[in-house]
Amino acid sequence: MIIKKYIHFIFSTILILNSRLIYSDTIDSTAVPVYENRDDLDNSRPELFELMFAEAKTFYVDALIAAHFNDTSEVKYCFDRSFEIMAEISDLDTLTLLQEDDFSRFYEKITSDFQQSFSYLNGDSGTYGIASVRDELMESVIDTVALGHDTLIIVDDRPGHFPLVSSKQIDRIINYFQTREHERFQQWLNNAGLYKEHMIPILKEFGLPEEIFYLALIESGFNPIAYSYAHAAGQWQFIASTGAMYGLKRNWWIDERRDPIKSTYAAAKYLKKLYEEFDDWFLALAAYNTGEMRVWRAIRREGTRDYWKLRSLPKQTRNYIPTMMAGMSIALNPEKYGFENNPEETWKWDDVTIDRCYEFEDIARISGISSTVLKDYNPELRRWMTPPESDNYILRVPVGKGAGLVEKLTELPDVETKPQWTTHTVQRGQTMSYIAHKYGTSVSALISANNIRNKNQLKVGQVLKIPTSEYYAAATVSSDQNIATHTVKKGETLSEIGEQYGVSISKIRSLNNLYGKRFIYPGQRLKIPVKKNQATQYASTPSGKTKIIHVVKKGETLSEIADAYKVGLSNLRAWNNLYGSRFIYPGQKIIIYKSAGT
Repeated sequence: MIIKKYIHFIFSTILILNSRLIYSDTIDSTAVPVYENRDDLDNSRPELFELMFAEAKTFYVDALIAAHFNDTSEVKYCFDRSFEIMAEISDLDTLTLLQEDDFSRFYEKITSDFQQSFSYLNGDSGTYGIASVRDELMESVIDTVALGHDTLIIVDDRPGHFPLVSSKQIDRIINYFQTREHERFQQWLNNAGLYKEHMIPILKEFGLPEEIFYLALIESGFNPIAYSYAHAAGQWQFIASTGAMYGLKRNWWIDERRDPIKSTYAAAKYLKKLYEEFDDWFLALAAYNTGEMRVWRAIRREGTRDYWKLRSLPKQTRNYIPTMMAGMSIALNPEKYGFENNPEETWKWDDVTIDRCYEFEDIARISGISSTVLKDYNPELRRWMTPPESDNYILRVPVGKGAGLVEKLTELPDVETKPQWTTHTVQRGQTMSYIAHKYGTSVSALISANNIRNKNQLKVGQVLKIPTSEYYAAATVSSDQNIATHTVKKGETLSEIGEQYGVSISKIRSLNNLYGKRFIYPGQRLKIPVKKNQATQYASTPSGKTKIIHVVKKGETLSEIADAYKVGLSNLRAWNNLYGSRFIYPGQKIIIYKSAGT
């Protein structure tokens, strides 16, 4: 086993060296070429695909190396960054056939590796949790019933309603949700209460059966920030291209796929179109999962329009409808299957129309609404502020908090006047990689911030918005925080430092401009955001207490960990800065302080 791990590590190192050679060939971080004419400038520029693809591959290999050292937080961070960049690449409009092939092969590789070797990162983070459930269903539950050896039983086929059926396969999935995923499925059912009164009227407006509401339960567990390694996002799991076709905007600032209301309108339009095209709900939902053309090819190949007989559909799609049937059966009668009917209270808010850009921390300071709550109420916002280009942006705030807020906001300085926001005027001969290096940011961040989709959009004299490390720091350091300095010791990792101070590694990376520097080194001085008057709380073990590191096991909850160590749940959250994190995941390291003899 040790030899196998060592070989894997050497292989990973070779991969990263190769990846960085590609990176250094395409990203000249020091030279500024000079060209005689505009055509030379355009033709010499590295393709955006090459620059971003190199970044995605580098993060992927960094994840493999972090996995070798059992650095779970770093593995998750690197995979998240790689998947995020891959999603940005999928939005480019100038990919050649060769580039599309390279992209597809790498996407299949990284997805396969994540599913097979890193599923423990899924936990209940909401990022890939739904996908992990589907993977386990396919591997250990669904395939136990052979194709062609199952009998469908019609449970409900009333006009105007979604056809509900039962089978041995569906019963096995129900049993899986009842037992192995009971806690998680119960949370999904609870989440449904937040949005049911908002979403069902929209579905009915488009003439859809109200049971379609539970499609979002299986797609995302009603989590607006759910994201899959297929680049789908939001409660209805739209990929960027399909979302754009149905009016959902996605850029550096916002991703409307994550807005519960806007995405439901888009889903209703798309589902209505699919039903009109196929005149069958099972085929329509199969197309929702895998695309219309793939379903039509299967129909032509097999000569049947019966979804349950289409064996040439992808395995995931063949399992998609049975999984939805199981989820819908439970949701329509939770007590029958051993679940509670205890939905969350309906999500309610006040709309506040703002005419310029504000940072969450500034809004929080004058409104008494925490920045975390603002993010929760406005999940489409990807950054730490409202969009700068929107003249009349509608911000959601908790009910009762909207009154008088517009007047208070006028007293705040405009974000555009703050020193953290940097602009750059493109000079002759400057490349995307040179500009990114100059300001200490990544190529992918620069491309996304300026909504650049092909290399010809970069022109001499063009003014670019630069998301620099100082600007990231505006989000990282809030008004109630100070900056502590940590000197890296030999053998320390970013994850360990983050755990010591109760700060996420992404915040440490942002504040210290570590995007282009994958690793830290002994003696390096890092800036760490800590709460005011708590600057030493996480830096050292409290007096008279012993520091314990607990590694989260699959299925454990924070409450169970707190009970096991006889410490308060609130203390556990404080020690590990888990206020904004609803869930923990297997392999995560939790800091616990225990008094001697307890």
